[in-house]
Amino acid sequence: MTDSGGVTVEGWLVARIPKPRPAEGDVLSVLGDLDWIPASVPGAVHYDLLAAGRLANPFAGTAAAQSALWVADSDWVYRAGFDAPDSAAEAVELEFAGVDTFSTVYVNGERVGTTANAYRPHVLRIQADRLRDRGNDLVVHVRGHHGAIADDLVAARERLAVQDRSDARLTKSLIRRYQRNSYSNSSLLNLGVHVWGIGLNGPVRVRPVPEVRIEDVHAIFLGLDEQYADVAVEVELGRERGCGDGSDVVVHIDLTDPETGATWGTSCDLADGDRAARTRLRVPDPQLWWPRGYGRPHLYDLEVTLERGGAVRQRVRQQVGLRTVELVRADADGRATFHLRVNGERIHVRGTNYVPVDYLKVHGAAEQYDTVFRLIEHGGHNLVRIWGGGARENSDFFDRCDELGILVWQDVFLHSNTYPEYDPAFVVEFEAETTELVRHVRSHPSLAVLCGGNEQWEGWEEWNWQGDVDAFYGAALSRDIAGTIAEKLCPQVPFVVNSPHGGPRAQSPLEGDTHTWGNFVNAGNDPQFVTETCWTQESYSRPETLREHMGLDVDTLTGRGWHRRWTELTGRPMLTKFPYSAHNEMDSLRSYLHSLEIEQAVADHKALSMLRSRSSDCSGIVYWSFNKGGPLFQFGAVDYGLRPMMSHYVVRRLFQDLVVTAYRDIDDVRVVVSNVSPRDVEGELRLRHLRTGGEVLHEQTVPVRLPAGGITRALDVAGLYRRVGNRAGEVVHAELTVDGVVRAEDTLFFCQLADVEPGTGYLRCEFERDEAGRVVLHFDPTSVATLVEIEADRRFLASDDYFPLVPGRRRTIVLEPLEPFDGATVTVTALGRPGIEEFRL
Repeated sequence: MTDSGGVTVEGWLVARIPKPRPAEGDVLSVLGDLDWIPASVPGAVHYDLLAAGRLANPFAGTAAAQSALWVADSDWVYRAGFDAPDSAAEAVELEFAGVDTFSTVYVNGERVGTTANAYRPHVLRIQADRLRDRGNDLVVHVRGHHGAIADDLVAARERLAVQDRSDARLTKSLIRRYQRNSYSNSSLLNLGVHVWGIGLNGPVRVRPVPEVRIEDVHAIFLGLDEQYADVAVEVELGRERGCGDGSDVVVHIDLTDPETGATWGTSCDLADGDRAARTRLRVPDPQLWWPRGYGRPHLYDLEVTLERGGAVRQRVRQQVGLRTVELVRADADGRATFHLRVNGERIHVRGTNYVPVDYLKVHGAAEQYDTVFRLIEHGGHNLVRIWGGGARENSDFFDRCDELGILVWQDVFLHSNTYPEYDPAFVVEFEAETTELVRHVRSHPSLAVLCGGNEQWEGWEEWNWQGDVDAFYGAALSRDIAGTIAEKLCPQVPFVVNSPHGGPRAQSPLEGDTHTWGNFVNAGNDPQFVTETCWTQESYSRPETLREHMGLDVDTLTGRGWHRRWTELTGRPMLTKFPYSAHNEMDSLRSYLHSLEIEQAVADHKALSMLRSRSSDCSGIVYWSFNKGGPLFQFGAVDYGLRPMMSHYVVRRLFQDLVVTAYRDIDDVRVVVSNVSPRDVEGELRLRHLRTGGEVLHEQTVPVRLPAGGITRALDVAGLYRRVGNRAGEVVHAELTVDGVVRAEDTLFFCQLADVEPGTGYLRCEFERDEAGRVVLHFDPTSVATLVEIEADRRFLASDDYFPLVPGRRRTIVLEPLEPFDGATVTVTALGRPGIEEFRL
């Protein structure tokens, strides 16, 4: 965003400092004795050791993870050279975008600063006269995590220990870094141990420090006045001491509509010593920013130019969206609610919880984020939650949300734990971290909610923390400190004290938001808003991903005793209960993984269908989680290799504007339609009762009118269930047609998936490539298929996948590649049927 003239430091090496560790001031004296290897920055030490053949893959299994624990407990030294910027500036800044976590930085043998928080970028200043023109020596001593907090653990064991009272949980309390992988069980890794990343996980840049510079730009949409929008722009400046007469500083502020070219601007002449420029722009006939499904996410271009002495010294460019956002807690009649309004329009949230894409170095490469956002769009999401166990994302992430109309729910980084708010140094660090976070996100129109953390109130009220500790350590961080910072820096965005929180207890469906986990009953409680929903049915990443990241060939685990070898390798218990699908093929690891994925998908379908079809108070569903944060992480609709899984398509179908649900009510069959779009919809609903072999036993079509934002009982068929002669061999199919196009459908089975008697007719799948080079599959089945699966040996997105088929419903499926598709093999199978359709491209 800012043209600072900085350069990225490259050519890194890394080495372990052997024990006993030298005193901090003596680190430089041992550099010549160390065993250096090449280092990738951004990165993690584990990956460097792996590339150098010094470490076994820590993802490979429990033994490998256990043998990698020494890495995060060791001290490491990074080293690189850099040239001084070609500038007359008297000072230079070293910007560390990410350090995990505790470090001391030296330049040319002099200590220049420290870091102790991986949630913050760190900027260290060096006087220019301390640098050489060429070949400056940059050394970063990264301390092992446990050694850095050893002195703090004593008090933490006494005051913070809750639940399992483990040091792993306490280190999560004490270290300001990506917290989820602090668990040894139910962690992202799920190998029985926690393997922490360590090292420089963000780029390092060197830049000159101008005497006068732009440090922050904040655009605030104040609202509409007749045909005008009022926009306040605040520009904060930094000034060096002794920089001379500053009266020749001018700040130009220009707001441009990129579609029309119209520009509104002003110039601010600053007096000597002024550190801020403020102005108010009036924009005629404004185009508002809307979330996906409610309008276009229109963005204006804001450019702020700093001139001094008539010369341009700095430019900052960012995009601005004009929108208002509010969180409504009570309807006009006083009835409790919890819903977002954007520009006065009620929004039905269909969101997802994002987990960092790399278990060790946290952030991914640019191409990974491209895939992430394609999947978020494809999944039908209009909100992404960055939860309190995650990590701070860079500006590019939020820019993409702005451009795509994806709302953001941003937690501060407090996660399911107590924290040492009794320690003044910790509080100061947390205040700085949270202040920087809010300033980082506040100008993005996608920002919809700021939240004071994740599952702390739930822990205090419902997990018996009160039986373990003498006070709610961390409450003030979430409620008072984060709340005060949000109100001061970003009052136009609603603040929620914690998630979940509301009502007589944190998880009450009567008020606030809930985390609806665990069983079918919870979805039937009609929660106001669901910030996490997951049915606790585990699945693991796809075989291709396990091979890429664990080095595991799943086809070697087959035959008698394979499950014992799997448990020995990973420590994962075998899951033998499949209550939702009853599909439990377990003759090999491949079939077991497939069965787990089916079970998760069927469970998610039941839960999300309940929330969409029968929870009329529920104004938002945020799925847990978008992606798996490790190869064996049990949750997630997208695997660790960013391959969409079956649940991704379940979520996609149930997050559309229109959703049809058919269900049995005693002996009757009911069909309801949820319309969460902002428009009324008229169409036709067709219901058919069929044998799986294809014979139609009953059919009727009715016109339907579906009010915007509501759930409509569209059709009741009295006594239909009594007319079902063979529950395993008959189904009901309901489809909604609008303007001649099927917009939503559902198939009601009268037994578990494994018990369905599939038809014996043909799938009739035809293949072609369209003009755009996409793969197009045409299905015209003659009998019912319970689950059609389209797979390929390349990553792709389909217009639909993992769906049932019924006769009389011709379907066309389009495949969009996520990587080059030439030479790929596409296979089509149907659950319970022999035979495979295979197409080679």
